[in-house]
Amino acid sequence: MPDAGPTHRPPTDHQFGSEEEVGLRPSPHPPATTTDAPADARTLMRLVGTPGLVAFGGTARTRADRERFRLTLALSRFGGLTVAHARHTAVAVLREGDNFGRPGRAVRLLIMLEGEVRLSVAGGSVRVGPGGGALLHGWDEYVYESAGDVSRVHLDADVEGPPFADALRNVPALVWAGDCPVLRAAGAALAEIVRHDEGGVSSATRGSMGRLAQSVLLAVLASPPGGAPTPARERNRTRVLEHIAARHTDPDLSPVTIARDLGISMRSLHRLFESADQGVAEHIAAARLEHALALLSDPSLGQTPIERIALRAGFGSVARMRRVVRTATGLSPTAVRQRSATAATGSH
Repeated sequence: MPDAGPTHRPPTDHQFGSEEEVGLRPSPHPPATTTDAPADARTLMRLVGTPGLVAFGGTARTRADRERFRLTLALSRFGGLTVAHARHTAVAVLREGDNFGRPGRAVRLLIMLEGEVRLSVAGGSVRVGPGGGALLHGWDEYVYESAGDVSRVHLDADVEGPPFADALRNVPALVWAGDCPVLRAAGAALAEIVRHDEGGVSSATRGSMGRLAQSVLLAVLASPPGGAPTPARERNRTRVLEHIAARHTDPDLSPVTIARDLGISMRSLHRLFESADQGVAEHIAAARLEHALALLSDPSLGQTPIERIALRAGFGSVARMRRVVRTATGLSPTAVRQRSATAATGSH
């Protein structure tokens, strides 16, 4: 990659904390070339070091070797769409739900042309190479990392308003980890759109190029990974539920410990369940309740002290189990046990 310079490796952890760890805070005044250009315009830049990090990260946090970072960025705007082709050296970027610096909710179609990146979204991490990509929600937190030189294209689109109106509102986050022919073709098309968007191009031609970019996004959405939608949020919600099922007997299990164990932020954890009937704490309580009722109904445990049942189910105390069981059944744990014993006797 001629403009990228030597390959180097950024730190691999995700601790974007102090300025020393981050390497660069998001700039309160990003370059005018990246944010203040007209709605229909093309930008071409080659930047080195800190200016390149500011241009690449925008409102996000970035981390890289300040002296050696290289960025070549060609970016075209078509109203509510932005298409960009970037070549850069090793970098890590933490986006904290900033919608890629856009004023409203936005999605990003990211397609890899050369090199490899690691995407970490809602506790899941996947490596994406050439011909792979992702559809990312701008309101979700994620980490983008490359250990070497990368060439990639992306298309940012507003969720609400033109050109898609509300068509993108319920589109799930998706990841194509392997080489996908549709993404390869889409990536080549987007790169060509940016390359040919030069001075002297008529407004009619630019309009056609913008509509072509729209068609590319729609074609990719019609070819989800594995032939069926596999939302990243759903996969990670399943990871949390599996963790609760395996660890609910630990009285110290809580949303805080789950976030720590799975390596995600509390904000991301709660977002996984924001559209569900139950939150994380409710799922933990439900798992413990189900376990307690099963133990109380087991004839072989009829002589086991109620205190031990509470501990085995993960409640930590009889008082806590009694409160949850009574709320769910209208009975005390002892009454639940007696009712189960009576039912078992009557069945013989």
